[in-house]
Amino acid sequence: MLLFAEKAIFNLIKSGIFVEFTGRIILLNSKLIDILKTFSQEEIKKFSEFLISPFHNKNKKAVQLFEFLSAFHPEYENKNLTKEKIFEKIFSGKSKSSVYNDASVRNLLSDLMILAEKFTAYLNFENERFYFNERILRKLSLSKLTGVFEKRLKLTEDIFSGSEFHGEEEYYQKYILEELKGSSSQFSDNLKLYKTDYSIRSLEYLTYYYLIKIFKSVNFIGYQKQFNIDNTLNISEYLLGGININEVLESVKNKSERDYLILSIYHKLYLSLKNPDNDDYYFKFKDIVTANDQIFSELEKYGLYVSLTNNCVQKIDLGKDKFFKECFEIYKIMFRKNLLAIYPGYFPMTTFTAVIQTGLASDETDTVEKFISDYSDKLNPAHRDDAVNYAYAQLSYYRKEFGKALEYISKTDSEFSQFKYHLKTLSLKIFFETGDYDSLYYTSDSFIHFLGKNKLVSSNYKTEFGNFVKIIDLLVKFKLSPGDNTGLKIEEMLDKKPAAGKKWLREKYAEALNNR
Repeated sequence: MLLFAEKAIFNLIKSGIFVEFTGRIILLNSKLIDILKTFSQEEIKKFSEFLISPFHNKNKKAVQLFEFLSAFHPEYENKNLTKEKIFEKIFSGKSKSSVYNDASVRNLLSDLMILAEKFTAYLNFENERFYFNERILRKLSLSKLTGVFEKRLKLTEDIFSGSEFHGEEEYYQKYILEELKGSSSQFSDNLKLYKTDYSIRSLEYLTYYYLIKIFKSVNFIGYQKQFNIDNTLNISEYLLGGININEVLESVKNKSERDYLILSIYHKLYLSLKNPDNDDYYFKFKDIVTANDQIFSELEKYGLYVSLTNNCVQKIDLGKDKFFKECFEIYKIMFRKNLLAIYPGYFPMTTFTAVIQTGLASDETDTVEKFISDYSDKLNPAHRDDAVNYAYAQLSYYRKEFGKALEYISKTDSEFSQFKYHLKTLSLKIFFETGDYDSLYYTSDSFIHFLGKNKLVSSNYKTEFGNFVKIIDLLVKFKLSPGDNTGLKIEEMLDKKPAAGKKWLREKYAEALNNR
């Protein structure tokens, strides 16, 4: 047992997870290293300047520690990158006789991590032009420096001079500016405050911000339902129910055509997502977005088109199969506008899987294959291999390469919730297509148990995927021993019960009828 443990430790040392020094294994503080790894070479230089400034840091040992660590930037993987090496470099001095003190090293690492966090906040604050100016304006207002305040105010208002709308935050920032104007007037001249419309405009901007926030939230809240999150109590929507939105929009129109158009677009987003059974709402939302998307920033434009695809998915869940193609058409618009490439961070798994599903349902196999090739490297590395195997499993199944599809499924960690449902249903489809009914019954049984026991599975998913299993079981019975009673049960479930994969189930039932 000891030899096994020693071999395991040796392998860990070789992999770089642990580093051995003077007979002991010491794990370096990874939180600090994680922060430093995110710094560009230019930011490393700026952090060095930040540390040597006595205004930000008076701990000279923190500077020494950074100088030691930065030599390993950006990988921070080296056999000398250990706590004991740090102690020897910074604490033991020339004598080299000091006994290693882990607490001293840990405290210094913690101090430098706090400084790195402050530096990150400083960089972010400096890059946020509006909030940087807002802090200055607040101080100038309190100091009654009216002339300087007005000059800085003009510079801040110039931030909004561009034509693109960057989201509801823009209205919130305008609300803040109007409030600051009112505060400055109050401190310098009370009568001036009462003669202006600062308070009215600030409330209008705050209302615009609030409305868009509610309109957009329905997108996120709707997605949460698949994880069984209880979001039935939504106070914001209660308040919204007491407002005549059309009257509000007409009032806005009298003041600003641009603000009216922006609010109208988000209102149509809200109506389309709240009423998935009404196709008119969807097409009105689609028409107004595609005709006016040039007024939005790239990221905001991305969000609007994603909302369109989410609305299509809602309709697909209601059995409206024509929206598979409609959804993929929206994705193709996003391809042409290069919107999928601008998403910050890793490419969303939900979007990745949705593009594949809708693309294959639209018989666009070549486009799907190119998409997998172009976007797989943008996925989170932690799940990338599973996502790629999942994607090629779907593509192989569509091309009727069932054996290859099962190979890809076997390589995929189906415990990852994003793929679990689709891989289970895909396996069942393959077993049905190939006549492997023993495997089908075994897989369907384990799937039903998972749906019943997992508390994170929403009631909708339990119903839809549970009904998929029931219908495919009936299809097997109908194929092996066709009877009117079984056929009637299948037809009734397909007509009246919500079920995943209804398009495929209908096709298989039609084939079974033709082969009788």
